[in-house]
Amino acid sequence: MRHVFRYAVAEDPGTGGEIALAREDAHHLTRVVRRGAGDPVELIGPDGRIWPAVVVAVGPAATVRATGEPRDAPPPRVALYQGLAEWNRIDTVVEKAVELGVWPVSLFVSERTRWVPDDDAWARRRERLDRVATAAARQAGTAGLGRVQGLLAFDAVVAGIPAGEGFLIDPRGELTLPTAVADGGASARVSLVVGPDAGFSDAEVDRARAAGLAVCRLGPTILRAETAAVAAMAIASAPAWEEHR
Repeated sequence: MRHVFRYAVAEDPGTGGEIALAREDAHHLTRVVRRGAGDPVELIGPDGRIWPAVVVAVGPAATVRATGEPRDAPPPRVALYQGLAEWNRIDTVVEKAVELGVWPVSLFVSERTRWVPDDDAWARRRERLDRVATAAARQAGTAGLGRVQGLLAFDAVVAGIPAGEGFLIDPRGELTLPTAVADGGASARVSLVVGPDAGFSDAEVDRARAAGLAVCRLGPTILRAETAAVAAMAIASAPAWEEHR
């Protein structure tokens, strides 16, 4: 069975409607995966619905036609706030977040952040992160995405998370994350706050608790930032996965 590739589009095509793919997607369709007229593909609309479609024309101006009604992608129930780390690690975090159906992803600066990019450097990197997110959504068939958010201040992050929704990941936590998330039920929204490799200061942990976040540990080992993020996202997403069995 041939793999069906997915492409994000800026507007819903409507059943029977034709739509042109973005230049990079047209190149991918034509030159990389070498699909031709009549081959099936899927389109991810701006609202996250996934449309069945077929290729109409290939080349730099590749077009596809929607062939049926769209299906709904599960709405994201987990959000991630990730402390700034090395860019290659942040790429991994964004990619895995999208694959797991976690969104939005926001980056923040905290007391132990080792470096902070200037505005121009952040703008360039944000464009790359958006491309990483789009590619992951295309592969996984997850909902349409906005932009990666940032760079936020730690205090703004904890102040902006609704009461009962926030979980800060730290070895000093009173509960394990699986226990804390299970207490909220499968339908509860979860906002995860994961620090940089150096973790959070004592003062930051205290401020998070004061803001109503639960401080939770993952396990007995010390994890890198991207490993902690992926583990936390998988744990937090598990109750919702059970609901969609």
